[in-house]
Amino acid sequence: MIRSRYKTRYKIRGEASASKKENLFVVAVIILCFVTTLGLSFLFSGKGILGIAEVLGKENERTFFAVAIGGYSDITLARNTADLIKQRGGAGYCIVTNGENGQEIEIVFSIYKDMASAESVLSSIEDRSAYVKEITAKESKYSWCEGDLKSAVKDAMTYFDTAFDEVYNTSSSLNDNTLNVYDAKTKIKVLITHIDDIKSVFYQKTQNQDKQQITEIKLALITTLALLDNIDFESQAKCCSSLRYQLVQLVLCYKVLCASI
Repeated sequence: MIRSRYKTRYKIRGEASASKKENLFVVAVIILCFVTTLGLSFLFSGKGILGIAEVLGKENERTFFAVAIGGYSDITLARNTADLIKQRGGAGYCIVTNGENGQEIEIVFSIYKDMASAESVLSSIEDRSAYVKEITAKESKYSWCEGDLKSAVKDAMTYFDTAFDEVYNTSSSLNDNTLNVYDAKTKIKVLITHIDDIKSVFYQKTQNQDKQQITEIKLALITTLALLDNIDFESQAKCCSSLRYQLVQLVLCYKVLCASI
C-alpha cells in the first residue's frame, strides 16, 4: 500500500511536470512563429534582423518634434536671436551641446507631439534655415515595481500629458487670438491645482517608499509645478512665449525622468 501511494504521487507530479513542459512548448512555438513572420517581413523589405531589433527597441520610445534653428557657436549671439523669437511669441529656448568643434547651440521656436504639426509651422516660418529637431524619451515599463506601487506610479506619470496638453493648447489658442491672457491665466491656475492633486496622492501612496525612482518622480512633479508657476502673464506675446518656453523645459525634464526610472 505504501509503495502504491508513492507511485501515485510520483505519477501525478510527473503528469503536472509534463503538462508544464507542454505549455512552455506551445508558448515557445507561438513566439517563434511571431519572430519568424516579423523577420521574413523585414528580410523581404531589405532591412534584415537589424530592422527587428530597431522596431522592438522603439516600442517604448516617444518622440517630440521641435521647430528650431541652429548653427550658433556664440551663446551671446544665440540669446540675442532667442530674445527676438520671444518677442514674436516663440519659446526662444537655447539648447547647448558640446560637439567636436566646441559648443553647438540650437534655438527652439516651439515643440509639438507630431511631425505634421511641426512641419506645418515650419512652412510658415520666414527663416529658411529652420528645421524640425526630434527629441526622444525612452519611457519606462516600470519593471522595478509591481502591484499597488506600479498603479500609483502610472497614475503619477499622467502628470506629463496633463500638463503638456493644457500648456500646448493654451499657447496655441493665445497665438490664434481665440483666448485672452486672463483666460489663459485661469486655465494654468486650474492646471496647477490638478498637478498638485496628482502630487499629493502620489506622496500619500508612497510615503513609506525609499526607491530612487520614486524620488525622481516626486522631483519631476515639483519641477512641473515650478515651471507652471513661472509663466509670465504680462502680455499676450510674453504669455505665449513663456508657455512655449516652459513646454520645451517640460519635455526635456520628462526625457531626463524617463532615463532615470
